[in-house]
Amino acid sequence: MSEKHKTRQQLADDLGISPRTLSRKLQGLRIVLPPGLISPKLYQQVVEKFRD
Repeated sequence: MSEKHKTRQQLADDLGISPRTLSRKLQGLRIVLPPGLISPKLYQQVVEKFRD
C-alpha cells in the first residue's frame, strides 16, 4: 500500500499542533514546504525533525 500526499492541516493534526503553530515552527527550523500537498517522503522528514 502506498502512502498518500497530505495537507498542512493533516500534518499539524498528526503533530498535535495548530496549522499556525506548524507554520511558525517550520520557519524556526528553516524548513520551506512547497505549495500544495506534501509528499510522503517530505512529510516523514518534517515529522522526524519535530520529534527530535
